[in-house]
Amino acid sequence: MFAKNGRFKDDQSRTLNVAFAMLIWTSLCGGPLVAAEPALKAPAGFNVALFADDDLAHDVHCMTIDSRGRITVAGNGFIKRLIDSDSDGVADKAELFAEGPAIGVQGMYWHGSDLLAVGGEGLLRFRDRDGDDKADGPPDVLLKVKCGGEHHAHSIQRGPDGWWYLIAGNDTGIDAKYITLPTAPIKQPVAGVLYRLKPDLSGGEVVAHGLRNSYDFAFNRTADAFTFDSDDERDVSLPWYRPTRVFQLLPGSHAGWVTRSWKRPDESLDMPPVVASAGRGSPTGVVCYQHRQFPEKYRESLFVLDWTFGRVLALPLVRNGSAWKADPEPFLSSAGDHGFAPTDVEVGPDGSLFVSVGGRGTRGGVWRVSYPAGRKDKLTADSVTEDSSAIDKLRACLTAPQPLSSWSRARWQPLARQLGREPFLETANNDALLPAVRLRAIDVLTESFGGISETEAAELSQATPAEVRAKAIWSLGRTRVKPLDANVTKSFLLDRDPLVNRAALEAIVSAENVSDWSLLVDGIVKQLSGDDRFNRLTASRLIVRLDQDSFQSLSQAVVKTGWQGTLAYAVGYLPRSTAATKYGIQLAVRVLEGVHPVGLKLQAARLLQLALGDMVPPAGTAPAFEAYSTRVDLSAFERDLDPLRVRLTETFPTGDADVDRELSRALTMLSLANTKLLDKVLAKITDETDPVEDIHYLLVAARIPTPRNRAQAEAIARGLVRLEPKIVARKMHQDLHWDDRVGELYRELVKLDNELADQLVAQPEFGRPGHVLFLSELPQDLLPKVIDRYVQAISDDADYPWNNDVVFLIGESKQPEHRELLRRQLDQFKIRGAVLVILSQQPEERDRDRFVEGMEESQAEVLTACLDALTQLKPSQTADEQLALLKALRRLGTDEKEFLIREKVAKLLTRNFERDFGFVFGPPGYRPQNEAIQRWTEFLTKTFPAESARALGGDAETLTWLTEQLARVDWSGGNVERGRQLFEKRSCAQCHGGRRGLGPDLAGVTSRFSRNDLFVAIVLPNRDVSTRYQTTLFETKQGKVHTGLIVYESAEGFLLRNSTNQTIRIETTDIETRRTLPQSLMPGGLLKEFRSTDFADLLAYLKSLGGSSTPPSTTAR
Repeated sequence: MFAKNGRFKDDQSRTLNVAFAMLIWTSLCGGPLVAAEPALKAPAGFNVALFADDDLAHDVHCMTIDSRGRITVAGNGFIKRLIDSDSDGVADKAELFAEGPAIGVQGMYWHGSDLLAVGGEGLLRFRDRDGDDKADGPPDVLLKVKCGGEHHAHSIQRGPDGWWYLIAGNDTGIDAKYITLPTAPIKQPVAGVLYRLKPDLSGGEVVAHGLRNSYDFAFNRTADAFTFDSDDERDVSLPWYRPTRVFQLLPGSHAGWVTRSWKRPDESLDMPPVVASAGRGSPTGVVCYQHRQFPEKYRESLFVLDWTFGRVLALPLVRNGSAWKADPEPFLSSAGDHGFAPTDVEVGPDGSLFVSVGGRGTRGGVWRVSYPAGRKDKLTADSVTEDSSAIDKLRACLTAPQPLSSWSRARWQPLARQLGREPFLETANNDALLPAVRLRAIDVLTESFGGISETEAAELSQATPAEVRAKAIWSLGRTRVKPLDANVTKSFLLDRDPLVNRAALEAIVSAENVSDWSLLVDGIVKQLSGDDRFNRLTASRLIVRLDQDSFQSLSQAVVKTGWQGTLAYAVGYLPRSTAATKYGIQLAVRVLEGVHPVGLKLQAARLLQLALGDMVPPAGTAPAFEAYSTRVDLSAFERDLDPLRVRLTETFPTGDADVDRELSRALTMLSLANTKLLDKVLAKITDETDPVEDIHYLLVAARIPTPRNRAQAEAIARGLVRLEPKIVARKMHQDLHWDDRVGELYRELVKLDNELADQLVAQPEFGRPGHVLFLSELPQDLLPKVIDRYVQAISDDADYPWNNDVVFLIGESKQPEHRELLRRQLDQFKIRGAVLVILSQQPEERDRDRFVEGMEESQAEVLTACLDALTQLKPSQTADEQLALLKALRRLGTDEKEFLIREKVAKLLTRNFERDFGFVFGPPGYRPQNEAIQRWTEFLTKTFPAESARALGGDAETLTWLTEQLARVDWSGGNVERGRQLFEKRSCAQCHGGRRGLGPDLAGVTSRFSRNDLFVAIVLPNRDVSTRYQTTLFETKQGKVHTGLIVYESAEGFLLRNSTNQTIRIETTDIETRRTLPQSLMPGGLLKEFRSTDFADLLAYLKSLGGSSTPPSTTAR
């Protein structure tokens, strides 16, 4: 907690390592808040406290801090500030700044009193000219771009050069039309991009591309941009899967995302620096810590957020040549089962780290992480006044923390304008001053004073340390590019430090033109042949821009430097001339054949791929083969390619795993029908090899169009069958795309060997659940043999891991003993639905009770099968069956699919009792039909009074009480405002707010329900639960039980939201059982102690919510 003066209260801070700040509702009926166990873990010495809970900041998508240091959060339909009026470290209230956009914004930055936001139609600007802390009206649209989707445009920030930067996901569609500046480093952007706009927003360009879906980014002190890019979680355990990675975004770089099933490996010569890999996850916020409160190790570190696994990682940056590296360290994570879904991160004026939480309807809020023992600044931009000395103003300006933030700029920029340009230039040139101060001086010159001149840059080319020299040429490159002075740039290009070289190369890449390319030839040759791979990459991108004379000079000089320089030169030569193709192939093969370092051979393999047209699949390519295809038709070069095929077959394998992987990928582009090569490829698959590597080489084998001999067919079959046991033994995850991609592989292999299915079935280990996907190409006459193999495998393994695929396979059998085997599995919850579907195909009376139970299933296919089975059996009037039918009748009816199922239910009831109560069948009846359903309800509850009380989630006493209460109400006296207060007091808005997402929108509910039905639904929430809102129960191996709605799931785990609005994270490895319950999260007892006027008031408020924004339904709970 914070005292009034902002200093930490020592008597409280010493007792807290992690704040007891996760507060839960004792009930949803307005109970008091109570402290829970510590919710978040942080390193020793840090305090974690809840700055704002869900009631102030629900489901926060993004966050920023305004020019006065106030936290601003956004979610569906709102942008608001969180106000800490008494400076105690906890927000007291939320003030709405603007309503909308309806689906929220995903990036914000305050520019004075204006807010730039990414949402709605694109990049928006909300104005506040009158200073009342509220938007003046609807926003201006500054740039039209796709927003609102999870892979659309995201964060907006102002860079150290004063330009605006926008990061966007791979579905945003930023293409060449968005490039309006001649300085653009990228002319044809693909996938996700980092987009840059001039300070006045008059033009834009793409800085980097090839990202999948980065949400946020940050700049460090050397003006380098970093982002945290997503993996493709559905491709986990496939060869092209890439984990979440923190990239350093070099101007002109491509981050490797080509298609959904082809992402270039980190080692590829044309990839930007991978600062760190972080495994599975969903990246969200990124910030570079440039304050002084946290310990030294965290200063200039990146903090990156992972929504899926609920963690904040710290990445202390360490320079590695021209680039940066980091070893990720856990900084913040959930404690126990508490959910923590971080969405954004910012550094506040006092140096505390603020982390917002939310996303996909989860519990929102903002956490505050502080380090009480940290440094407290005496001199800040805030403390400087008009009467302060110039040196104090300069010092406060140059040491301003988080200088790129809105709140910091609001403090140091006025000081900079007062001081003028000269003090900053003197600071930049003063070798006696700290490097950090000199770097900031150049930043201020660049953003506020038009940068440095060529003469000033030339003087700084001799400065120490290297970071100052690098920042000098960076500034020149950001401000003096028409043309870039080659004479000045030359000295930076020839500098002894790779960081300086990179800054010079990037200045050239971003320049509209260069004054004299010939002056830069020596420097470019030096970089092409140097040890720094990223400088080689950027230098190679310049070759296409050279004038012809400079190109000739470079070509003659670079070959004299050796293999490394020549290879990097060839990469840059390819886009310059079609003649480079042959040159690139010949060079790559010579390197691969020769005695050279592994790193050089890996580059040669990539050069070969590029020379053959690169791994860019033509239209219609199966996703599994997108990384094993080329868009170039090589058929016209068959005669020239034959000698190449022979040489490469002899070259493979090289003995290095990375080189062999990329060389074999290149071989797939050549359609090598060579049985010797196939033998070599299959030899890479053994009982000990990694299954992901096995899939790669099986894909390569599928691209070798040669007949298979018996040994080769055996090796392929064994490789396929061994995939599952290898994955299980290594405890590897498989996700949604695994079966589809491996299925595509298998089908291609079958085209080359029509006896492969026989070989598979003959394998000793055949018969596991994962092998079912190989039966898609099975000859029909083999099916009985396959089923027998599965039955035997089940018999041999008491713990056989049944799944639905195995059930449906054995269900194909006509043998009674096989049907009995399936019947014995009905108590296995995870496959019960599949077994019922099979049994329903030939229903027997002895399974009738099971079909009745199956009507509780949320899966439409299972419910339909059970209804069809009962239709084929004799009519019945047993209470359990009729009430199960009634419950299904009441809960179905949200769309046409459910209307069709509901009709089956109504037909069964009509058959059983020979009456229909006016239920309308066919398309005219595809509507709620509340009256007919109510008449069925009254009839069956009177017919089976005791049973219906139990089955419908209530008792006669409760219903009698409610009927008597409603009869006494004067409905004409309802008051909307009193009803709203009741709605909020009973915490109904916690789930039924229009933005809350957990429960259905209540707009129009009074037109869908009769008055009596509406209050019955509130009193008895479990009576009719729509399948959409049924809860899931998880029991963990530790004996804990959690119930709620699943808001996110992946191969690794689930996010669950429970009735107290808590978000709970459950790891897949911890789950003992999981099952769907026909129960609602809505608690009973919400109308206890209601007076007659309360009923009228609540109804009046619900009526005021207007027309329905959801499909009509008889029930939605």
